[in-house]
Amino acid sequence: MKNEFKGAILIVIAAFFWGIAATAAKFIINNNVNPFKLVNMRLNLAFIFLFFILLIFDRQKLKITKHDAKYLAVLGVVGIVGVQTTYYFTVATLNVGMAIFLQYLAPAMIVVYSILFLKEKLSATILISLGISLLGSISIILGRDTAAASSLNIVGLITGLASAFFLCFYTIYGKNCASRVNAWTVLLYAVGFGALTYGFVSPPWVLWKGVTIIEFAYASYLAIFATIIPFGLYFSGLRFLTPSSASIIAMLEPVIASLSAFLLLNEKMTFIQIIGGVLIITAVIIINIHYVKKETSNNEQKTADNKEELA
Repeated sequence: MKNEFKGAILIVIAAFFWGIAATAAKFIINNNVNPFKLVNMRLNLAFIFLFFILLIFDRQKLKITKHDAKYLAVLGVVGIVGVQTTYYFTVATLNVGMAIFLQYLAPAMIVVYSILFLKEKLSATILISLGISLLGSISIILGRDTAAASSLNIVGLITGLASAFFLCFYTIYGKNCASRVNAWTVLLYAVGFGALTYGFVSPPWVLWKGVTIIEFAYASYLAIFATIIPFGLYFSGLRFLTPSSASIIAMLEPVIASLSAFLLLNEKMTFIQIIGGVLIITAVIIINIHYVKKETSNNEQKTADNKEELA
């Protein structure tokens, strides 16, 4: 399987897990679990679970150099903590729909950054896919919450845009880390540094005091299915894709979230939402077809070159 296509599939699967997790998180928060406490427990448990998994099955992935530790600390403290904190603050200030919409402005930010600073030459396919996916995202959010546009306040708008910035950061910076260190090692230490940062605000003896079995079960689910699996797959996929392509494919998350909320929480899906979902899926298909054609073209070129050498 071509590496770029493999990377796309990994991020599609990651988006699937994140989408389901978004519905699960909504269910959990609706059951009066503090969202910030939930994020803190989730990061703690994700680090503990992944540490012991690697300790048992692949201890080599626990080893990092001091130089790499600095990179991973930045990813954890700025990327992971930044996204989680600003996203949940935006949810508390505005609403879930607008928070997701603002966060998913990140692909546009990534494209601009890639052009200006990474000197990435974006094909017409990628730019068209970006436009289609952004239109789809707007349709999904406004289709679910017609009052979203009227619920803005300046603080929520700032934190929502900050959430998009941090998502942009951990995609671009995470690719850099994943190219240096194994994806699962990246995840372990990024989550670990993130949990350590939250620990200064709410130390473990405060965080875990009085935690019920139900809360522990909720946090464990999110640690595994919203953190370890999807983030691990995402960082693995980033090794093979440009940040622009990866972020567009990850926009499948709100599609999966809306569909799972419809199936599991009996939330309504409007016609506009369905159109939005189709648009995002179309954008992802376009990118994958682009990579398949690119692979075919490269193979044909290699075959032609080999024939010339034999001649």
